[in-house]
Amino acid sequence: MMMRLHRTLGHLTRSGDGSVVIEFAFLAPLLALLGLGTVDLTRMVARRTALQAALSESTQIVLAATPDNDAKITALKSVLSTTTGVSTANIAISTVYRCGVDTTFVSLPGYCSVTGEIGKYLQISITDTFTPMWTQFGVGAPITSSMQRTIQLS
Repeated sequence: MMMRLHRTLGHLTRSGDGSVVIEFAFLAPLLALLGLGTVDLTRMVARRTALQAALSESTQIVLAATPDNDAKITALKSVLSTTTGVSTANIAISTVYRCGVDTTFVSLPGYCSVTGEIGKYLQISITDTFTPMWTQFGVGAPITSSMQRTIQLS
């Protein structure tokens, strides 16, 4: 078995017509692009994972100490910004309310049309732009993604 493989590989390397070299010349750039695309995709997934981890961290912070005033919300934005590298302008934190068993949120408890229990939530949204390395060569465009976490306060 090994001798047959050695003879076959030896024949390919001694090929006088150069067809193997030409085929490799066609395939090498495609394989390189495929490899770079894999690296780029891995970078994007790693970035999204880091943003999700930061949102989980913010959930723990909110549950430990409820940000009930503007100073605490600004501090939470600062922690998220430092953790993710996203500017505070791309981080939105808002208090929302849920009326009874309704599935939608309202911005003020007075907007609830039903009487009963009104739940208070904190919504944290992060918007980030990932720039693939292909954009340097004029291919593709930056990818903007948003993530949101809703945390029940009461």
